[in-house]
Amino acid sequence: GRLVLPAPEDPVEFAALMVGPLADAADAARSKGADLNRPEIVTGAVVIRLESGASAERIASVVCALAASS
Repeated sequence: GRLVLPAPEDPVEFAALMVGPLADAADAARSKGADLNRPEIVTGAVVIRLESGASAERIASVVCALAASS
């Protein structure tokens, strides 16, 4: 199937961003018992991890923001 994204209500959405070495992020996820129910959006070398239980609208808004920025 295909995911059909709704038109964005606002052209820009802001989200918290944490930047660090990849190894540190992997170690932190393992030590915290990473939540396997969190959706992840991967684009190139970037992984965007959303909150657990993120709605389809939330996921779509992040994808639309990524599409608008590229």
